[in-house]
Amino acid sequence: MSAQSRAHRVKVTIDVSEDERTYIKILATKRKMTISEFIMSYVRPNIPHNEPNAETQKAMRDVDERKNLTRCNSIEEFWQVVGIDPNA
Repeated sequence: MSAQSRAHRVKVTIDVSEDERTYIKILATKRKMTISEFIMSYVRPNIPHNEPNAETQKAMRDVDERKNLTRCNSIEEFWQVVGIDPNA
């Protein structure tokens, strides 16, 4: 865990039965983790990080390589191409 992710921590509480807590603890222990580490190992991959996702990385490469680009002659044409109504 990086120092940045440890800088400010908050407590999250979930309600489970005693049997569920015991089972979660057993699963965490088998992986040599705390309950928090175990649960976050499933949650953390779905939390956005600073690194762009695959689609954004591809778009960035396309711009660098000047391919798959659409040229617009006006801001109105741009909004139409991207499918956004600027007056919405």
